[in-house]
Amino acid sequence: MTIDLRKPSQDLIIKLSKKKPHLVIALENKTSIDRSALIDWFGTASKIKSDDEEFFLIASLRASLLNDLNQSLSPNQTSNESKEGGFSAKAKYLLLALAGTIYFGCEGFDGVTAIMGVFSSIPTIAIFAAGTLFSILSIIVFYSFDLVEISKNLGVKSSDAPKLIDVLLDEFTQIKAIRLKLSQQKKEKSKKELEDDLLLAQMLLQRHNDLQHDREQLKKALNNPYLRAGRMITAAIAGIIFFSGGFFAGQTVALAIASLFVASIAATAWPIIVASIAVGLAALSVYWFVERPGIENLISRWKGLDKDKIDQLCEDKYVDRETAKLENLIAGIQKNINLLDKEEEAQAQIESLKLENGYLLGQVKELVSTQEHSKELLADHEKDQGIISQLQEELSQAKSRIEILESEKVSDHLKLEHASRQISELSEEIETLQQVQESPKHKVVPIHFDDEPSQSAHVRNSMFHSLRRVKSTGNLLEAIQDKSASFSSFDH
Repeated sequence: MTIDLRKPSQDLIIKLSKKKPHLVIALENKTSIDRSALIDWFGTASKIKSDDEEFFLIASLRASLLNDLNQSLSPNQTSNESKEGGFSAKAKYLLLALAGTIYFGCEGFDGVTAIMGVFSSIPTIAIFAAGTLFSILSIIVFYSFDLVEISKNLGVKSSDAPKLIDVLLDEFTQIKAIRLKLSQQKKEKSKKELEDDLLLAQMLLQRHNDLQHDREQLKKALNNPYLRAGRMITAAIAGIIFFSGGFFAGQTVALAIASLFVASIAATAWPIIVASIAVGLAALSVYWFVERPGIENLISRWKGLDKDKIDQLCEDKYVDRETAKLENLIAGIQKNINLLDKEEEAQAQIESLKLENGYLLGQVKELVSTQEHSKELLADHEKDQGIISQLQEELSQAKSRIEILESEKVSDHLKLEHASRQISELSEEIETLQQVQESPKHKVVPIHFDDEPSQSAHVRNSMFHSLRRVKSTGNLLEAIQDKSASFSSFDH
């Protein structure tokens, strides 16, 4: 993160480079600086003690750089620095300063001379000298209080040079402002940004603690016995001025009331003096409880030890509260960094698990692929088994048919053998018959079945059975030929 250096900071760097150039080497001739480099510079500058002759200049530069850092945290935020009034404001300021000088000078002179005029033995020159002195004191009080408020209201910068207490208080104010901005930032930040904020918060706490030494020195200077005596004397003189103003006002009112009853009465008459003293004491009591703290602080302000500002810087309750807030800020930033570290660690574990799961997923996919291939092989095997079963069934059926055919073949073979025997027998009978027919000794006589008496019954039966055999033998020969053909085709 880059921080722009404003004109006041650049001017202070130039002044300091002429006296302590080694302190501003990192800042010299630059209009902007990196935050980390600025934090390192604060670490170096914090070693400068308050007794150094250039301490005021270094403290002024620290406060100005903290202001630049504060502005960089909210670049779009309008600066709170008041703008200097124009010519009309300056003219009003001069006229009011002149009017206040005349008025308070006359009031201080008149009040004292009115009191001293009661005593006729006091010389006129003494009364005039006292009146002049109190007139000057009254003007000083006006310049120290009322004129400062006038300049603020008109936007006219006072010509008073800043004191050390102003610089230290400004630095303390900037520390609180930067701490508040860091604690109120709600956007999500990276680990690097949080680490930068942590370094900045630690630097703020270190600067806050370093101011403790300066606080002790300021308290010690404020309680200086000579300064306390000066404050008391100043408060007493201012009390006389307020008492004299009240005395003069009471005297005037008492004379006006007395003239209503008495034709002529002197200002030194005891009723008039009593009334004047009573009004003067009333004015003194109001001053003592209202204006006196500011009057006592007048001398301290001249010495650069404004009590109000010292209280804002050094009051224990303010210091302790700011210390606690800075420590809480550092603890909160550190907690956020630890959370990011845990998130990064968890993310790394997730990535590692993803890698492991990726490897396991690959193995699972490979196993699934293998299983699917196995299922396909199993399906093919089952299909092949079905085909084999079907073929086995067909083979079994073929074997059954072969066995049937074999049994039929055996049966037909037996029949064939039987038929062959019959054929042989018939052939023998045919040959016998042929021999009988071809024999010349026998004469073939036509047989007439109608002439039953011409042949004997034995001869007729023999002839009938012979004819049936011949016919049966013919049929049997045809059947044997058919069977032989079928066996031949089966054998093939």
